[in-house]
Amino acid sequence: MNDEKKTLKDKLKESFGKLGRIKNIEVIICIVLIAVMLLLYGVVKENKAEKKTDGAGNAAVVEKSAADELSGVLSGIKGAGAVRVFISYDGTAETVYAYDSNVNTTIREDDSGGATLTTKTVEESSVPVFVTVNGEKTPLVTKTLAPKILGVVIVAEGAGDITVRLQLLRAAATALDINEEVIEIFIMN
Repeated sequence: MNDEKKTLKDKLKESFGKLGRIKNIEVIICIVLIAVMLLLYGVVKENKAEKKTDGAGNAAVVEKSAADELSGVLSGIKGAGAVRVFISYDGTAETVYAYDSNVNTTIREDDSGGATLTTKTVEESSVPVFVTVNGEKTPLVTKTLAPKILGVVIVAEGAGDITVRLQLLRAAATALDINEEVIEIFIMN
């Protein structure tokens, strides 16, 4: 075993000795470091791209969490038991961005100095407003409009009881601020 260690040790010394004889070792080290930095840059850039595209998928996450949260609330109703909720949306959330507005107002008086006034107001919105966040320019969001709810399906263990069914219906309509006509309730297996 000692012989194996010596031979391995000798082989390592021999390999490092050959590296020492290379005249441009600094150039080789620089090339290796540049290659590593380029690889790291590619990984970081890829992660940033994933974060940017995550915003599009974020609406689905919010919609699913709304259904999960409503399920939790409805299952708290006495006699409801286990509850599952599915919410159908018309599209996805819409983001409204801020724009610079140029307002031109023209006021004309009558020649005789009378009380007749003509007012013309023109509003032009053309350039979005950008803000810098963490060194990145992003458009300024004024509000996000939730998508229209097309329908809600509620499946509950206690939906066989008419009182529980009505309480589930009223609670869902109130929580989602929708008409009761788009809510359907079914008995869970």
